[in-house]
Amino acid sequence: MAVITVFLVLQTAEIANSIISAFGDSSSRKPLALNQYTGVAYLEPAQCTGSLLTGGLYIITAAHCLNEGGVKVPAETAIKANFKLPSGEVSIPVSNYYIHPGWTGYESEVGNDIAILKLKKTAPSSIEQYEINRSKNELGKIFTKVGYGYTGLGAKGQDENSNSEARRYGGQNRYDALIDVLKDATESDMSELVLGGQLIFDFDDGSAQRDTLGRHFPRLRDRGLGKNEIATASGDSGGPSFVEGKIAGISSWGYSDRGFFKTNIADIDNLDDNGSFGEISGDTRVSFYAGWIDKVTRN
Repeated sequence: MAVITVFLVLQTAEIANSIISAFGDSSSRKPLALNQYTGVAYLEPAQCTGSLLTGGLYIITAAHCLNEGGVKVPAETAIKANFKLPSGEVSIPVSNYYIHPGWTGYESEVGNDIAILKLKKTAPSSIEQYEINRSKNELGKIFTKVGYGYTGLGAKGQDENSNSEARRYGGQNRYDALIDVLKDATESDMSELVLGGQLIFDFDDGSAQRDTLGRHFPRLRDRGLGKNEIATASGDSGGPSFVEGKIAGISSWGYSDRGFFKTNIADIDNLDDNGSFGEISGDTRVSFYAGWIDKVTRN
């Protein structure tokens, strides 16, 4: 997926932006039909993904798609939201940007990676609109992640020569835990963590060896969804994760468990941010920011 990150240990982590499929015969290896998830847009030239919210005027995405920290958007930023439909592509320029005031970048704080874009005009009614999830009921739920960007396989990670046409991909995983579990359990400095603000999940291959969060936290043991399992990688930051049809998460980061732990490493290879089996991904938790989203969009 073009779906395809956030504190001191993640200073060099790969921004999440794409869909990496578990196996070669996974259904997520095929691009989605043009009539599926039409409200999930490709943001250009940011090379990110965003989702059209109810009302058709606002896009939700990740803050890191706009800058590396702070609420100021670079003057040269001029993003267009491209909606790919069966009838063709609809491109709408963005007129304004709203970055969460707590976003300070990966070097200083873990979290608040969320932004709202206002379109210059309301999107056509032929494009899907999405509600946000407001219930903090995400843990243990299977989600469907959608986005544009590189594809790949769990055993190899992302293929940087893939998806040159920026097609829309999707796949599933399960939210294993809140980011909070890492605060006191790792060797990294997590003192600036925004507790409750992120949902995390690992990339399983069906074995206990690659059940990353289960290896480090026995109560989180879960060997995954088999062929349906996906992870995020480079190419689709800001992409949505849907739970029961509502946006529950926004693709934020992905990294090897060796970035958090010194022993019992589950990552299948020595590359820390290529979306291979054993890596951990984090989504901005939309329900945590529902009040801020409402304040921006109602104004």
